Formats: sequence, structure tokens, C-alpha cells
Amino acid sequence: MPPPVNSEMDCWALYTDLIKKYREIINARIHGIYDNEMKLKIEEPILNKSYSSQTTTRTQSSNDRNDERIAFQLYNRQKECREKLRNCFKKFFTSEYRTIVLKLLEENAGVALPNFPSFSIIEQLYRAEQSKFQEPCENLIQSFTEYLKLILIKILNEVFTEETSYKYQLTHRLTDIILRTIDESEERCSNDIKKMLEIEERVFTLNHYYMDTVNKIKTKSQEYNTNLKSCGTTRISSTYTINDFEIDVSGLSNEHQAALDIQIAISAYCRVVEKRIVDQVSQLCYYWFITQCALVLDSKLNSAFTSANLFEWMREPFDQQQKRENLKKSINAMEKALFMGQNA
Repeated sequence: MPPPVNSEMDCWALYTDLIKKYREIINARIHGIYDNEMKLKIEEPILNKSYSSQTTTRTQSSNDRNDERIAFQLYNRQKECREKLRNCFKKFFTSEYRTIVLKLLEENAGVALPNFPSFSIIEQLYRAEQSKFQEPCENLIQSFTEYLKLILIKILNEVFTEETSYKYQLTHRLTDIILRTIDESEERCSNDIKKMLEIEERVFTLNHYYMDTVNKIKTKSQEYNTNLKSCGTTRISSTYTINDFEIDVSGLSNEHQAALDIQIAISAYCRVVEKRIVDQVSQLCYYWFITQCALVLDSKLNSAFTSANLFEWMREPFDQQQKRENLKKSINAMEKALFMGQNA
């Protein structure tokens, strides 16, 4: 039988100990500690057996919603967001995209010199890409929210063992607090990411990656043209891979060269934006869902109820008190009989 709870002080001590264990598991999972020795060290055999069984059968899937490896799961969700962002961009060096650029150059004729296309063309092309950023970011927030709700409630139910009479009373109320806290973090995170995406409407960067990529591609194009003139009919590869971009620099007319300059600029800038957004959205999600939510849940739960509330929910039911008293009487009777038998 569980230890008796006969006073407000007993209730408060037991409750704070359970919340402390809950905090320890969450902290361990967030900081990448998954070994069995850090699983609360709860003594109840029923819980240990159940938890061990769950751990043994755990899938190693990178997006397993029931996997308690919080740090690992959040990292995989961030990587997935990065891939979705990268895949949402058009293929900038295809002939189809070059046709789009050439059309914009034609519309821009008379506004700027052919070898110095208007910045507005870059802005137009970027706006078409910028509208795609929101969905991967929202998906990451939703994924964080759903995963943490499931895992934090799962851990809570592991901490409060099945045999206690107060489990439902407490976990029901604590679950409401946890879900509400996660929902608040989701809203605040969404607001910050919305502001971040509004900021990204402006075309701007000081990141050296942009000019490095532009210069590398232009240098390869010049090298190809120089080698073509010097080698005559000798076959020279015109396809280059630079910073993950595969580029064909052959057969460029003056018009196509102007289009290539724009293709280089928009591709390099979108890669800068992709890297910037992935880092920022990952940091914001971690801040709101982990730093301001999971890691401070214990303080919210500790201050959620008074000792009087806890005593009302956690005190031992009358039938269990009777069962305990009867058990004590039986033990005393057996001890007395044993003593008498030994001294007969």
C-alpha cells in the first residue's frame, strides 16, 4: 500500500516531491540524457516495469510522437523545416525559370541598362518566393505543440502511479495547466514568427555567403568562356556545382547573360534567407516551447494549488483507511501469535 497521507503537510511534501521528479525527467530529456539511470529513480515496481517495457519497445523513428527523447525529436523537426524551406524554392537555373527572368527583363527595357537590371526585378522574383515561407514555419510550430502536449502529459502520467487514489484528481487538473501553458507558448511563438516573416519582406543581407556565391558563379562562367576561346574545339564541361547549385554556363548570349546575373542573385539571396529563417524559427520555437514553457512548468505546477486543496484531493479515502487498519491488526495478531509460538 502507498504511504498514508494524513495531513496538509504530508500532502504538500508528497506533491512537491512528485513535481520535482517530473521536472528532473523533463530536464534530462531536453538536455539529451536518455539513459535508464536518469528516469526519475522512482521506486514503485509497477511504474518501473511499465516504463521499462515502453522504453524497450520504443521505435527509433526520427518523428515518433511517443519518443521521450525531447532534444532529439525537436532537432529532427527543425531539420525537417529546413528541408521544406529549401524545397519550396523554384529551381532557379532551369530554362523555365530563365524564361521568366527574360520576360521581366523585356518588360524592364528602357528602365535600366541591359547589363544593369533594375533592383525591382529581384524584388519581384523574391516576393514570389517569400510567400512560401509561412507554411513550413507554421508546420514547425504545430509539430512542436502537438509533440510536447503528448510527451509532457505522458511523462506526467508516469510520475503519478496508478495505485494512488489521488492520481485522476491531480493529473486531470495538472493536464489542464500544462496544455494551457503550451497553448500560450504557441500563440506567443506564432506572433514572433509572424513578425520575423514580415521583416523578411525586405531584401537585405550583410551575410558574406551572398557575395561569395555570386562571385564564385561569375568566376566559373568567366573561366569557361576563357577556356573555350583558348581551347577551340576541345570539349569543356559547362556545368558546375557551386554551393549546391548546378549551373550550365554554355551558350549564353548577351541577353541570357543578363538573365544569368539575375538568376545568380536571386538564388544566392534565397539561400541566405533560408539559412536565416531556419535558425531564427528554430531559436524562437526553442525559446517559447522549452525555455519559457517546459523548463519552467514545475514552478507553475508548484504554485497552482494550496495545501488545503491538495489535502482535499490526496488524503486517504475512508475505505483505504479501514483496509490499512485491518491490515495492521492482522500483522499485529500474526506477530503476537509468532511470539507466543516461539516462547511456548
